[in-house]
Amino acid sequence: MKILLFCCAVLFYPVLLVAQSETENSVFDEDIRTVQLQLAGSPLSLPMVDLPTRFNSLILDFDHIGDEIKDYKYTIVHCNSDWQPSELVDNQYMDGFLEDRITLVESSFNTLTQYTHYRLPLPNSNIRWSKSGNYLLKVFDADEDDELVLVRRFMVVEPIWRISAQFVRTAKVDKYNTHHEIDFLVKPKGERISNPQNDVKAFVLQNGRWDNAIGPLKPYITRGEDIVYDYQDQIVFPAGKEFRFFDMRTLDVRGERVKIITEKYDYYEVTLQRDESRFDRAAIFREDADGRFVIDNRHYNQSLLQCDYANVLFSVSRNAPLDDEDIYVFGELTDWQLKPEFKMVYNAEAQAYYCEAFLKQGYYNYQYMLVDRASGELDSEGFEGNWYETGNQYTVLVYFRPFGTRYDRLMGAATLKSGRP
Repeated sequence: MKILLFCCAVLFYPVLLVAQSETENSVFDEDIRTVQLQLAGSPLSLPMVDLPTRFNSLILDFDHIGDEIKDYKYTIVHCNSDWQPSELVDNQYMDGFLEDRITLVESSFNTLTQYTHYRLPLPNSNIRWSKSGNYLLKVFDADEDDELVLVRRFMVVEPIWRISAQFVRTAKVDKYNTHHEIDFLVKPKGERISNPQNDVKAFVLQNGRWDNAIGPLKPYITRGEDIVYDYQDQIVFPAGKEFRFFDMRTLDVRGERVKIITEKYDYYEVTLQRDESRFDRAAIFREDADGRFVIDNRHYNQSLLQCDYANVLFSVSRNAPLDDEDIYVFGELTDWQLKPEFKMVYNAEAQAYYCEAFLKQGYYNYQYMLVDRASGELDSEGFEGNWYETGNQYTVLVYFRPFGTRYDRLMGAATLKSGRP
């Protein structure tokens, strides 16, 4: 009975919004859910396109819970490599209007949870970009005095420079079987670079995350016209393990890792199978989605507008509560951020941590993240462990800003995959 009461308490615990920035992926309205910005037709892709860009190459999707039709406006902001707004004014990086309305609006049907779905293809005939670099897509609620409701990052690449990247085994013995190290070489085509140390910088992302990105990196050396990033023990990431997952693409039958599905009066409740710590356990290779999620419906005769929402109960076993650390569910489903909704609470009778999150039908990856209460330091190894053979996606981004110019051009990008072929 105590466990049941605990679950109910979690269900009706008010959702708090984590303090977020206007220069990172953020949602400022708790009724906005399932925000995704991806390449059209590629649901697991990074929001990164080449310049020039075909119309409708990027797609923004999100839901507003309830049956109210909202009037949303949007704009784009050009940024430097550190995601701070560049010195360019609007008409120097935008063609068309400075802002526009989202007009592709549809309501869900045959769902217990009512929502309105919004879709925005970019670029389009009204707003398009003319420069490479980092961009922020900002959406405003015109019904609430243009209040900012969400932000999404994307990148526009001039695919001019060639990047050759490879994995090397780290020289540090204690990281040999647990970390991934990357070396890369840049061939700057068509540009004269007088001072590479000041004019060129690079970032390396693991699974599309900016929260643990390595950079800005200055060139290690130059070899002729080539720019070489051949550091020792600097471009190194903990490998982690394959992400945990659950399949909630249908709410009629239990998918993988789903234990119980309960239909309530106006919502579904989904209980996942109990998880265990994997820190000291042998890793099992399984192809994953690198921490991301896909919205999908397994019923061939149903559209995505019939995908419903559910309160999903996560649990992980622990003999006793942690003294100095908290546990969070973590992944793209949390925007790679620590959100109060995903903070776990210990239940002594069940000897487990629990949390419940409101999620849409689909296939999800996730992991458990330990957070030091005093320092705020994140530690995925403490609950998941690291394994060199883990498959991760790494993205190398190279920016160029010669002396006297006003913004960082994104001159090249390369992606490589670790783990088994």
